[in-house]
Amino acid sequence: MNAKAHSEERRLITSLFIDVVGSTELTVRLGPERLKGALDQAFAELRAVIEREGGTVEKYIGDAIYAIFGAPVAHHDDPERALRAAAGARDWAVARASAPIPFGVRVGLETGEAIVDLAAAADTKQQMSVGAVVNTAARLQQRAEPGQVLVGPVTHSETAEIATFAPLGALELKGLGSIEVWLLDAVHTATARQHLPFVGRDAEMELLGLARRRSKTRSVLALVSGPPGQGKTRLVDEFLATQRDLRVLTARCRPGGEVGALAPLRELLVGDAGEEALDALVASAIPEQAERGRVREALAHSAGLRANAALAALGKDERADEIVNAWQRLLRGLAAADPLALWIEDVHWAAPEVVSLIDRLSLTGEPMLVVATARPEFAEESGLRPTGDRFFIELEGLEGTAARALAWSAGGGDERTLERAEGNPLFIVEIARGRETASLPLTLQGALGARLDELTPDERQLLARAAVVGETFSVDDCAVLCGREPADAGRALSHLAALQYLDPVDGRYRFHHSLLRDVAYGRLLVADRMRLHARIARERSADDPEVQAHHWWAALGDQDAAWVWQGDDALPGMRRDAFAAHLATGRRQADLFAIDRAATAFARAYTLAEDEMQRAAAKQALGDAYAQALRGDEAWAAYADARGHYAAAGGVPAEAYVSALKVRMRIGAFNRLPDASEMRSFGREAEAAARARGDPAVLARTLVYTAFEDMNPATGKGDPARIAEAVRLSETAEPAVRREILGWYAQDLIRGLQVDRATVVLDQIEAANAPTNELDRMEHERGRALLALRRGDLTELRRRVETLVAMSRRMGPHLRTHADLYASDLAFTVADWAAVARLGTETDRLMESSPGTAFCAAAGSILGLAAVAHARDGRSDDARALIGRMRTITSEQLYLKMLIALAAALAGDRPDLDLVLDQKAFPDLALLAVVTRRHDDALRIADQLEVAAQGGARFWAAVAAAVREEVARDRTGAATPHALLRGIGYIGWSEVLSRRAPA
Repeated sequence: MNAKAHSEERRLITSLFIDVVGSTELTVRLGPERLKGALDQAFAELRAVIEREGGTVEKYIGDAIYAIFGAPVAHHDDPERALRAAAGARDWAVARASAPIPFGVRVGLETGEAIVDLAAAADTKQQMSVGAVVNTAARLQQRAEPGQVLVGPVTHSETAEIATFAPLGALELKGLGSIEVWLLDAVHTATARQHLPFVGRDAEMELLGLARRRSKTRSVLALVSGPPGQGKTRLVDEFLATQRDLRVLTARCRPGGEVGALAPLRELLVGDAGEEALDALVASAIPEQAERGRVREALAHSAGLRANAALAALGKDERADEIVNAWQRLLRGLAAADPLALWIEDVHWAAPEVVSLIDRLSLTGEPMLVVATARPEFAEESGLRPTGDRFFIELEGLEGTAARALAWSAGGGDERTLERAEGNPLFIVEIARGRETASLPLTLQGALGARLDELTPDERQLLARAAVVGETFSVDDCAVLCGREPADAGRALSHLAALQYLDPVDGRYRFHHSLLRDVAYGRLLVADRMRLHARIARERSADDPEVQAHHWWAALGDQDAAWVWQGDDALPGMRRDAFAAHLATGRRQADLFAIDRAATAFARAYTLAEDEMQRAAAKQALGDAYAQALRGDEAWAAYADARGHYAAAGGVPAEAYVSALKVRMRIGAFNRLPDASEMRSFGREAEAAARARGDPAVLARTLVYTAFEDMNPATGKGDPARIAEAVRLSETAEPAVRREILGWYAQDLIRGLQVDRATVVLDQIEAANAPTNELDRMEHERGRALLALRRGDLTELRRRVETLVAMSRRMGPHLRTHADLYASDLAFTVADWAAVARLGTETDRLMESSPGTAFCAAAGSILGLAAVAHARDGRSDDARALIGRMRTITSEQLYLKMLIALAAALAGDRPDLDLVLDQKAFPDLALLAVVTRRHDDALRIADQLEVAAQGGARFWAAVAAAVREEVARDRTGAATPHALLRGIGYIGWSEVLSRRAPA
């Protein structure tokens, strides 16, 4: 094959012939030399008209100009460009009508296939194109009268939306036969965006309609899935357009780094507005002023608008529960005013916590429709739970009739187009628009690449650089990346939007399809791509550290960074900025409890670090994140690494020890506790650093964290000297530190049953006037209620229970059970058995209606007390049903084991008592021993209760006395007045102690 063959391609072009005509009188008057000069000037002016529209003049034939559009550079709108050039030539002739040397024009143009020699296009411009379309345009020009533009059928079809024509009917063209011809009237000033019809999808629309009808009485999820370009968004768009009464909150998920991971939740709440818009939204949905603040803070926390310390103090499950409760309360209020729908696009990109929230919200029961679009694999990989109110709609390719209709509306398409497209709507449209009739692209990406090739190099570069930002970007982003003035960039983007490469969205631009962005981005050279990411990180993303970190990592984190930035003096400064952005991102994610994303950010910060102090800071922050999530083993390992880096840098700061010691206090956070001897050595090292630091607050926290034997606050009593010094030092510390130190002191006293002393410390906590939130106050009330219960103060217990229950009704299901447990304890204590049973039933229903909530032992304890009440009154089956529900929570906790065994024994079953009774003494354990006639165990437990009661636990002492009376009754038949127990009003305990399990 020769070189010329290599340069030839089959192209779709528009051929344009312009014949310059003058009168015979003019020709005679001017003479050949002046006429030649006038024609040369005319040709130059017409050439400028052609080239302004992107055409290429191939040659001059006598008095005619031949130009082509579509080679060497193809455009999406070459027929439109050629038509505008033809109209421009006609306008040129009109303007010259009164000139000293006037000329007219006759114009013909048509679109079709030709063989194009690209080598000639780049060099001589001669004999560039050969094909029937060239002859057709030439014949049309010959048939035109002066001032006329004649257009063939293909060009007419392609330009019908931008121009008006007069039909001339079929004309016979020499050597070509008869074709339909149109006379150009006028060209519009703007290109109208093509709005393609919505075709097919009747069954899918029917399913969405059914989901909508069901959502009028309950929450319903409709998940529309399918591969890219299958029409998921268009389907939902068309459906929601028919639901005019719906208020729709929308969000769009994107790959990590383009936007913050929690951006979809922010979009649902405030759209593109600022944080202040959340206040108005919550106020519109929730009339109660007191409840608004709590809901607003939980919503803001969940959406990443700001972190909330109160939620941070909760465990993972309680925190998730409170966030769901806040969203549920908001959506309930919004739905009360207008029917409500949530629409989340591309949910396959969503962060796990966003998916989890969507899952739980769509199961809450509130009248609401949740619509999500996703890739096909999402439904299975996400773990969405199937229910009768979940519609999984998977889109397949369009059927033949619908596919043909879409193809023709987009510009035409033959059977090969439809066969290659396999019914994918985007594939159909892009191939039809591109008119690739000779060689169809094999993939959707190929079709999109062909569309990009229709643009000028400048336009392709603009799209590729804009793709660095992500799928959505602003004019200013584009201006920075392309080195243009914003006004110039704006005009270029507006033009690309008219061509449907981009969509205008709320003052920004979005790629018409995410795959178009991917193809454009992939054409960038590695070095160019990395430098552009660095530029956007420096100049356009400082307001969002998560987005900034994404761009810095794309610029510096790849293995190619070494050679791309080699010798660049700016590299050290960029690495410092990148390190800071990743550290800020990780801390922000940790505050929002997105721990895995936080860990990724800190790992990248560690990679970018340039010295030991930066490495230490990254590891320290990673340890803090794991500690906050109660992932003790990982936190301890990170703190150990930080300690090593700090030591290499010159010394470990006392604050670093404090962080590690604090997580060590949470023994439940560890799968394997650090070695006890290692911890003692670590504690001594920490204390020395704290005393050298000279900060009372740091030393107080260090002392209280090292006050317990083997660093375990749950095993035995703390070191009184250390605790006392910590309490003394906290007197001059800020209120929050004072509250924390006193809190640990109170916990130590409560564990040691020092009821009276613990009460004094709780009084001191209140006097500290430290800033608190509703959750802090709830925990404080729980401590007060527990002390009142142990002290035998029913008046105080009732008051605390009323407060707890009132507070909890604004909270989620999990925290509600924390309050209801004390209400159940109170009802059990005063023998209000109906209330005990009712609370058990309510908790059972609450658990049933909250499938996403992880309930703790509080819920199990309420069920256990209710099971005891049922068994006591002879309702054994009801008791067994609640026992079964308890086992779904956990049966490993001692208190739950005791209640299960007690209820089972009263119901006539035979629990394994040896595994339960051989435990540390509690009043409930004494009940179990007496009811099952385990007299020796009962007396042993009574002895232990009496010793433990010396710190002010009158209730425990009263139970011990009643146990002795019950053992005496079984052995001798003596009376059992339970004077101490009934004297403090604990009638329920007295009644259960008087019962015996069936023999």
